[in-house]
Amino acid sequence: MNRKKIAEVGLVLISIFIFSYMVNFIWESLHAVFLYEDHDFNAMKYVLMVSYVSLIDGFLILGIYLFVAALWTDVAWIQEMNGKQICTVLIAGLLLAAAIEYRKVFVTRTWSCNRLMPTIFGLGLSPLLQSSSTGLWAFWLSGRVLYQREKPERR
Repeated sequence: MNRKKIAEVGLVLISIFIFSYMVNFIWESLHAVFLYEDHDFNAMKYVLMVSYVSLIDGFLILGIYLFVAALWTDVAWIQEMNGKQICTVLIAGLLLAAAIEYRKVFVTRTWSCNRLMPTIFGLGLSPLLQSSSTGLWAFWLSGRVLYQREKPERR
């Protein structure tokens, strides 16, 4: 792999991580305080908690990205996402979220949903949708920012 390709891969991964962190920070901020039980700590502790989980989410979404890149043997697949790649992201994100949510809700009992959170088999709907949704947003945003100059303008 030449230097230009290595630089492109690095830029793609950094971009995805940054957008993923930002989108997940917003998602976590909107759903955690309203939809989970026992969030009675001060604002500073809450922001630190949301920042931490958004970092973890960023790495998980990078993993989904690399999984799809390996399946398609194309590290720049976000340049022009197709339906199969989108479906793969949706399924991978849902399975990952379900595994995490199952462990945190039923095994370790780290968190629980309040009555406002819609659930499926006792798992919160919002966290089940989070990895797929925020991942696709991060991939789309990264693709737009990194590759917008390469696409011809429509008139």
